[in-house]
Amino acid sequence: MTQTRDPEIDTARATAPIWPGRPHARHLVRDGVRTALVQRVSSIAGAFIVAIICVVVLATAGRSAANERAILSQVDSVGTRLLTLVDDKGEAGVTADGVLALAGVDAVDEAFGLGSAVDVRSVATPDGGAAARRALVGSLPEDLTLVSGRAPRPGEAVVGVTAARALGLADGLGAVALPRSGADETPVVGVVHGTGPLANLDELVLARPPAGAAPVPVRFVYVTARSVGDVPSLTTLLPELVRAENTSSLAVEAPSGAIALRDAISGQLGASSRQMMALVLGVGLVIVSVSTYGAVAGRRRDFGRRRALGASRSAIVVLVLVQTAVVACSGAALGVGVGLWATWSAAGSLPSVSFVTGVGVLAVLVALAGAVPPALAAALRDPVRILRVP
Repeated sequence: MTQTRDPEIDTARATAPIWPGRPHARHLVRDGVRTALVQRVSSIAGAFIVAIICVVVLATAGRSAANERAILSQVDSVGTRLLTLVDDKGEAGVTADGVLALAGVDAVDEAFGLGSAVDVRSVATPDGGAAARRALVGSLPEDLTLVSGRAPRPGEAVVGVTAARALGLADGLGAVALPRSGADETPVVGVVHGTGPLANLDELVLARPPAGAAPVPVRFVYVTARSVGDVPSLTTLLPELVRAENTSSLAVEAPSGAIALRDAISGQLGASSRQMMALVLGVGLVIVSVSTYGAVAGRRRDFGRRRALGASRSAIVVLVLVQTAVVACSGAALGVGVGLWATWSAAGSLPSVSFVTGVGVLAVLVALAGAVPPALAAALRDPVRILRVP
């Protein structure tokens, strides 16, 4: 006569032994992992649910976060971090040493200064167009693109693309000097192009003072903050940081409009991303809870035997949560990988590492939260009633 097999008994035998008395923590972890491996159907279903949660969150909120990151990176390139210190009357006494001292300030990414404007013409075409030459204090900013030639050394100059056309120096090679007298000749070694708030530099000839020359009075100081959060403090402290003799003659031009635009973009995109994420996680919480309850209900006799042999209610809860954590971590890893691929395919960019990590962690926490009610239900059942033979 063929004897039928009880699947619950097979599961109980394959998993860890039923503990006599109070189990050790490592026994609970080991039993939870083994149970997750043995109960393949429920484990695969749970992992699939968690993976779907991650994929949906990354494909919706993650895509919005990637777009927000891309947009803000463009806004933050210079526009929201560039401050301009202006000495309109030339009475502040800002020197090159004061500009160079800004490089040692933690909140400053880069800084350079410009001296007073002097009209110059090309030495090759003294009757041609003119352009304004200003002394350049410090190095060329990173956002000022070198179109041709090279960066200037002391005693040399570069010209903006607009000034190059006016002077007839499209190739960026030649020399400029004062009109008529031809004095103060400066070699030109390159052409530069500015964008955004530095676009006005296209109209200038930027000349580095020769080594050993007399100090150059600085009229404009351009300072790029390391982050948008450093802009308010720099706006207040910048006149003191440049060591000016008369700070009352200085005016700071801050990118308030660009910062307001950045905050508006960040607020709108961030709010929609958070709402979508909350909705997906809420639905996932309900689905995980129902799925876990069904899996726990199928093991009620196993839990009843454990309780009858001395396992505490807390041990049953921990066992269910460990099994859920193993399944959720596997599903989160799979879902994050697929979600990143879907986000990259749709948006062409990826959200930040912290966002991706947060999605995976939240998915696991949602699974654990959804498993708590079924775990409590399993722990609070009467083992005598479960094991009673009809």
